[in-house]
Amino acid sequence: MKSLNEEIMEIKEELRKKEKWSHHVERLKDQIHIKEQKVSQLAQSLADEKEDVEKLHRFSVDNIFSTLVGNKQEKLQKREQEVITAKLNYQDAKQKLQELKKEYSDYSNRLKGVINAGKDYEDLLDRKEILIQDEMSIWSEELFRITEKEADLSNVLVEYEEAIAAGEKALITLKEAAVSFDKAKNWSKVDMIGGGFITTAIKHNHVDDAKDRIHDAEVQLRHFEEELLDIQNQLNIELSIGDMLTFADYFFDGLIVDWLVHDKISQAADQIDKTISLVAKTLTSLREDSKRYAKKLQELSVKRIEIIEHA
Repeated sequence: MKSLNEEIMEIKEELRKKEKWSHHVERLKDQIHIKEQKVSQLAQSLADEKEDVEKLHRFSVDNIFSTLVGNKQEKLQKREQEVITAKLNYQDAKQKLQELKKEYSDYSNRLKGVINAGKDYEDLLDRKEILIQDEMSIWSEELFRITEKEADLSNVLVEYEEAIAAGEKALITLKEAAVSFDKAKNWSKVDMIGGGFITTAIKHNHVDDAKDRIHDAEVQLRHFEEELLDIQNQLNIELSIGDMLTFADYFFDGLIVDWLVHDKISQAADQIDKTISLVAKTLTSLREDSKRYAKKLQELSVKRIEIIEHA
């Protein structure tokens, strides 16, 4: 049979999860709404770009004039490149929307398992009153207060552990992206001095791999951001969470085809290095704060045991 102390810990943990997952669901709802609007805009942009290409292919007075002055082919190549860019941006946004919706569904299902946490806690408070008034019980106001503080601190430590785990995952994916971009940057240098078809193909492969790694890093950074938001009131550091997502906007809101340009590859590599440093610094601060809270929890546990022993 569970002790009352264990029951308090479990109910507090369920309350923590309920609050945490409720906030996640609300934030995801907002993100999904924003992303749906973006997908709609990008779909329209793609349709417009395709229409422009079709117009250049169709017979018209303007087309005849463009052909005569020799710039029709140039216009067509430019429009086709813009179609490719619009398509890539649309596909990327659509993929992110699907991921957000899946995450929303996952957290909504988790919430169902802790939906009664509030009622369970109210029942516990009723039992607390009875136990405090019972002269044969060891429980007192002070013991309950310390036990609840222990449960709260234990929950804070769990939040820190989850944030640290998310940050470590983000750091790993960022470092993988950095390696991919360094390879792309090196092959891009060779390509600039006339490496030939094979060199260009290798560079493209490394850039494609880097884009995949960046997508993974963006997902992990968003998860890290979510975990940091859950503990922002306890954080002992000054942190602008948005700074860590700046690099993702830099990549995905720009023209994806421009990544094949050497300068763009170099800028991307530099931005990743800065983001790695920021995440690593944040993790160091999180670990320091976590140790501080762990020490407080240990002190409370010792105090609770002393009260029980002298009851």
